[in-house]
Amino acid sequence: MLVRRSYEPMATSTTIYWDCEYCGIEFGQPDDPGRKRRFCSNACRQAAYRARVHGGQRTHQQRERDEARRRADEKTRQAREEQRRRRRARQDRQPPPHAGTSRPRSWCGACGGYRGPHTTHHDDAAHERARRRYEALCRKAAGTTFPHEAAACRAKADELCAKYGL
Repeated sequence: MLVRRSYEPMATSTTIYWDCEYCGIEFGQPDDPGRKRRFCSNACRQAAYRARVHGGQRTHQQRERDEARRRADEKTRQAREEQRRRRRARQDRQPPPHAGTSRPRSWCGACGGYRGPHTTHHDDAAHERARRRYEALCRKAAGTTFPHEAAACRAKADELCAKYGL
């Protein structure tokens, strides 16, 4: 049995660099005797195994996850397109003729109506939020079976209508 004595210098090991067989990242390992590592991490080793076993195909869970992500991205894209369409439609609206009035009311292009009672300037986002909230309150008032709740929803919708000139 060999015993290393304390006065003998330690042998320095050299580092060799390999490319991971799965992801291609270069990683270092000591140049010791024995089998060399083929993968940079256990995650790459497991991914290579799954690719080998499943023939490079995705698992059922991976397919479901990818499909759910694609559906969510599609919904987000459609919502953005709908917002853009509504914004363009609102900008394209022209005020109706003033029907012979001597002093026409100011037109609010952001909400597509007359400024009338609301004199403060609201940005487009505030008008859009108010319009969506107004529509939701009207739907809730129409859909509820409780008369007090319906009256409260209609009152709040009327307040929004008065404040934002909807």
